Amino acid sequence: MTPREHDTMNSHDERFDQAMRDLHAQAVSQVSTATRARLRVARHAAARPAEREPRRGFNWVLGSGLAAVFAVAIGLQLRPARTPVPAPSATPVASTNAAAFDAETAIAVLDENPDFYLWLASNDDAVPSLEP
Repeated sequence: MTPREHDTMNSHDERFDQAMRDLHAQAVSQVSTATRARLRVARHAAARPAEREPRRGFNWVLGSGLAAVFAVAIGLQLRPARTPVPAPSATPVASTNAAAFDAETAIAVLDENPDFYLWLASNDDAVPSLEP
């Protein structure tokens, strides 16, 4: 590019820029003062930092926590009731304990399952030997 072409392009750009500035000034002069005032207020409002919106994440945490508390409460209500264990009396009752255990019945229960004795006999290492 020759210096003459460069100057021609610069002058062309400068003329274009000046023409656009003139059109802008003419357009601004035709805008009413009320419109300019509204535009100024809007421009200043846009330049101000936006106000923070309230955090909505806390609402989710609060809601899910409340749902969990209700679920636990309902689960505790649906749990089967436990029967209370009677408190031991001050004087022991021997007849009740004697009636609860019957030696004859205990031996009869072991005799009912001969497979246990077959298994025990097949495992030599299951019963420790008493030999010295």
